[in-house]
Amino acid sequence: MAINQLIFLAVASFIVGFSGALVPGPVFVATVVESARRGYLAGPLITIGHAMAEAIIIFALYFGLSFLIGSVIAKVVIGIVGGSFLIWMGYSLIKSARKASLQLLASDSHTTLARHGPIITGILTSVSNPYFFLWWATIGNDFTFRGIEIAGLLGIVIFALSHWMSDLSWYTLVAASIHKGRKLMSTKIYKSILAICGFFIIFLGLVFIFEGLRSIV
Repeated sequence: MAINQLIFLAVASFIVGFSGALVPGPVFVATVVESARRGYLAGPLITIGHAMAEAIIIFALYFGLSFLIGSVIAKVVIGIVGGSFLIWMGYSLIKSARKASLQLLASDSHTTLARHGPIITGILTSVSNPYFFLWWATIGNDFTFRGIEIAGLLGIVIFALSHWMSDLSWYTLVAASIHKGRKLMSTKIYKSILAICGFFIIFLGLVFIFEGLRSIV
């Protein structure tokens, strides 16, 4: 085990982590919505939930279950169930946009996201995204086993922590930007954000269901 290999693993894991974090998806949308409601802490809290979901995936990969994550059955089930959940979540956002108010943000609990809280939201929006599993069945799987080859369990820990740091830095930046902009935000803009995010989430849900069904055709 060479120190330079561990440093390279950490740097590569951090940079490649952005390949998943920077792609707009359910976790990104949840961060935008929750940041407008809760402030900049929504970013780190959602990242914690996201990391908890990823920790389970890493555990599965470590014990040789990568074939399950990338299986056709998994793609179909995750696509249909995850897509349906996203459509429901998107509908909830659109519905709540009609009666949303900046004055009620602190006590607002009528959306699906608000009822679950940011950590649980981070978990749910992660596992409802088929591309989350696709990333881990390919790129994540490769890095996990490279970590094992370099330093065993320590290699996995370095990979995971470096990967989570990229998630944390990105979603915290997004949350801080939304929180700062909230001072200039009107109720009309807030309603528009909820509605746009809702339609985008529904679109993603439909795409995920289509991709899941296409796996068996």
